[in-house]
Amino acid sequence: MLTKTAAFTLACATGLITTAVSAEEAPAGEPSPHSTSGFVTFATNYVVRGLSQTNFKPAIQGAYEYAHASGVYVGLFASNVSWYGDGWEPGAQGVNNSVYGGSGTDAISSSLEVDAYGGYRGKVGDAVSYDVGGIYYYYPGVYEISGNQSAYGVKKPDTGEVYVGAGWNWISAKLSYAVTDGVFGVSDARGTYYGELNAAYPLGETGFAVLGHVGHWKFSGKMLSWANYGTDNSVYDFTDYKVGVTKDFVGITFGAFYTGTDAEKSVVTPVGELAVWGNRYGKSVGEDAFFITATKAF
Repeated sequence: MLTKTAAFTLACATGLITTAVSAEEAPAGEPSPHSTSGFVTFATNYVVRGLSQTNFKPAIQGAYEYAHASGVYVGLFASNVSWYGDGWEPGAQGVNNSVYGGSGTDAISSSLEVDAYGGYRGKVGDAVSYDVGGIYYYYPGVYEISGNQSAYGVKKPDTGEVYVGAGWNWISAKLSYAVTDGVFGVSDARGTYYGELNAAYPLGETGFAVLGHVGHWKFSGKMLSWANYGTDNSVYDFTDYKVGVTKDFVGITFGAFYTGTDAEKSVVTPVGELAVWGNRYGKSVGEDAFFITATKAF
């Protein structure tokens, strides 16, 4: 769930991304207006907005982007994931994690995230930057959701967002706004937004950089499964944070991060305890976690 807004932006902010002239060469002596960049990352845990996308297990990720000197860019990101299927069966420790009323028999084979994004970015002077665009999160797979669950408003996890961001030197802010009715499986959620503040401060010529992040996810709407219990999609609201350090070494950027949230694992309803950000393994995907990454830019 999220990529350009997490992995690629982080890579740009910490200097991981380099550019290469495309096949269309400029006239002799002039720089090409076209460039491409990308990276491959190994992570011990894929964390987006404070939530583990892989049940705290490793991920392999990659991104590729084309950019024009005018500021226009398009790109793709891909990673393995498991979060959607992880949340669908009756849970351990007496917690029914099938919040949608299912029996855990539904076939869900989602194991891949592919994101397509594009936008326009630029700078005002040497210190101020801006970025506007859109991203679509696509999760190919089988989603044989039962009639009972469908009646509760369950959606496939595919999600579209638009975003606007601004930066000053090593500090940046961004707002992402959902334009699809389904937001990562939650229905009636168009208008959900996520605001974040990020910092990536290089420590001189050491190759080290320290990073910090704080964000808040505010869900809109009232999915039927929650309306039936007298509440709404705000049960998914939470604030997250992340701190970390990166270091360039032998052409690879290594990172170590600690992240956490105040996301609710479950809520008590008239029919018992139902999962919010808890999964079928009895874990909250928003619990505090330490993870490391290794990124090779090209």
